[in-house]
Amino acid sequence: MNVSTTIKTLAVTAIMTVAVPFAATAQTTDISEDFSLFTEGSEDSPSAAINSENGNIPARYFHTTGWSGYGVHQAGGACALINPDQYGAQLNTVVGTYTGAYVVKVRAKTISSNYQDNTRLNIGLWEEAENQYNQTTYYENFVTTKSEWREFTFKFDNNSIYANSNRMLVSFYTDGKVLIDDIHVYKSTELTAPVAYRATNFTVDGFTANWAPVENATHYLFSLFHNEKTPVTQTEDFTEDFSSLSNGTLPEGWTYTPGTSGAAPEQYVNEEGGVQSAIKIKNGDIITMPDNGGRLTALTFSFIECKMPRNVEDLWGTELIVEMWDGFNWKNFTTVQIDASEYGNQLRHEFDWSRFFKKDKYKSTKVRFRMSGLPDDCAFGLTDFSWSTESSSTLVYDLKDEKVEGTSYVVSGMDPETDYSYTIKAVNGDEVSASSSAVEADGLATPVVEPATDASHDSYTANWQAVPKASYYEVTNYDTYVAPEEEKGFVVLNEDFSKIADTGVTIEKPMAFQNSNYMTLGSNMTYRSGWQCIWGGYADGCFVGTGMTDYNISGELLTPMLTLSNDEGRFHVKVTARSMIKDDELVIYSKGSGKGVRLNITPDEWRTFNVDLTDGQESDIVVFTTANHYPFIIDDIKITQNLSAGDRVYEDLLTYTTDEEETSQTVTNLKKPEVNHSYAYTVTAVRQRQAGKVSSERSAFQNVDTFLGVKDIKDNAAKTETGRFTVDGMKADKNTRGLIIVKYADGSATTILRR
Repeated sequence: MNVSTTIKTLAVTAIMTVAVPFAATAQTTDISEDFSLFTEGSEDSPSAAINSENGNIPARYFHTTGWSGYGVHQAGGACALINPDQYGAQLNTVVGTYTGAYVVKVRAKTISSNYQDNTRLNIGLWEEAENQYNQTTYYENFVTTKSEWREFTFKFDNNSIYANSNRMLVSFYTDGKVLIDDIHVYKSTELTAPVAYRATNFTVDGFTANWAPVENATHYLFSLFHNEKTPVTQTEDFTEDFSSLSNGTLPEGWTYTPGTSGAAPEQYVNEEGGVQSAIKIKNGDIITMPDNGGRLTALTFSFIECKMPRNVEDLWGTELIVEMWDGFNWKNFTTVQIDASEYGNQLRHEFDWSRFFKKDKYKSTKVRFRMSGLPDDCAFGLTDFSWSTESSSTLVYDLKDEKVEGTSYVVSGMDPETDYSYTIKAVNGDEVSASSSAVEADGLATPVVEPATDASHDSYTANWQAVPKASYYEVTNYDTYVAPEEEKGFVVLNEDFSKIADTGVTIEKPMAFQNSNYMTLGSNMTYRSGWQCIWGGYADGCFVGTGMTDYNISGELLTPMLTLSNDEGRFHVKVTARSMIKDDELVIYSKGSGKGVRLNITPDEWRTFNVDLTDGQESDIVVFTTANHYPFIIDDIKITQNLSAGDRVYEDLLTYTTDEEETSQTVTNLKKPEVNHSYAYTVTAVRQRQAGKVSSERSAFQNVDTFLGVKDIKDNAAKTETGRFTVDGMKADKNTRGLIIVKYADGSATTILRR
């Protein structure tokens, strides 16, 4: 039975996590359990289950706290996992942070009363959720038998989406009856391949390559390369049926790694069944195709039933795991699920994966097959291979294994029109890890903006320098407020969601978008454009973050782009919020810097928070989400910041998309700006690629002041102020909102708008 559909996790959807950059987690390193406290029962006659209905197990049964599970029984110094229902039995380690490479060792055997001889013990890394767990890509099906105890070893390298999650656990699962003992979970001493991140800080002739640190690495080896196209595309065709396999000698280029048997590769022949020759693949075996020098463009082969189990149900949970080599590392391609409904009725199963390889983004050069969960005395065969390769580019290394001490490398002096890629290896003494996956540095340099030209009372022309490889540009026009004097608590953003009215939707039963991608909130919901959300919703007068608690996905609300770099990045947030189901933490942080705060919210009451944040950026977004993924309701957001005379605050108004390769754009239909307001623009370079568009960083702001009467604001700010008045003559102070007339000692006056 397939673990991904029967374990209590039932996790079969793609997972997105909410990364809160300032959160820290504890690392789990070493767990051992010999079950010597499981004193009742015996291997043949286990005790009653010791877990509660919700999976809790009393701490007295373990040498360390935090274990949980279902169908857990004592078996006289061993643990018996006995399937209590259709979901299976499982034992889970303490929840923690299992980041990096780990080794899991366990002894196991089938309980003699099990209805079939061969039973699967599935070992995997999972993420805990409120009602179920999220399945990672790390799990393995092992086969136990009635006759003997056997030790199984499972390895995983958690450096992807689940890295640094503090809700991980190692789970031992079966849908039958299995004994387990002597569990040991520990950090691998082997160096793992680094996780390469996307390049940053693109310039015309370079960029910064980035990667995650590897535990125990003393330094790294950095390689940079590019492809040079050859004049003619070379194609080659290959076949293999293993008719030459004899005395364990494989055809040229093929490799075989034995699994549990440790034997040499064997040939299979069944002339009556029409199989002239095949190579046997047994439980744990790995068979790897040759690397013929070009990317695969076609692949067909036959999967042969050699020796099937006596009970065809023993096939349930058997998998043929298929991985592709991208030139640097193995990538998971597919898993062929083998069960009684498809196998045991015919000898030969034909596969044609040619159409997948024609669109393979990894440009794989070889494939390997790994058998998992097959009873030990059984085997399948592989034969009738036919594959094609194509060589249309030549890999050229610009840097090869350059020694780097840190986790970044600044590349410079490259050809502006060439695309480069990079890989990294970790090193400790004589030990060198496998290479990271290749990362293509396909970004663009940030455009350099130039002064506006042709300025008039209602238009101007934005200008910038061309960016290599850019397909077109996006030009954004901004309203610019220039502070005439020091202002305390300038309102950068104010939103009460009162536009969401008369919908008939209440907070007791809000409307959920269930949007798994970021969407922009319309003008019918917010007063200022640019608000975004993911897993959002609404009720009258409120925004609702819905999320998916069972899958550890939080709803998010994102403000429009804000200027928060004034006052050395200090800014203030006032917000009213509550949780919907359980106590949680409202997380508020700057998307630009990743710094923020956590605030306790409950479903029992609205709470209004006034918090000070730091490290606001010039082009920033404030994010509202929850730490524990429960739905939340939010209202009355007000963001303020202290300004000094001459500080600028930008609000985007409209974005233009240029024609190809244009380096200017005329901005038209401008209204006369309010007093102390002006216009500005930024430029973003965009490259259109087959996989989607790639955008550069936004350029610096280019202010357009000359024809809009704001040149003398700083001079006015230095004058001595004598009084403030509203437009109807009433006396005002620095906290008065609206249109204010400021008078100075020299007899001049300035009109300002305070929001």
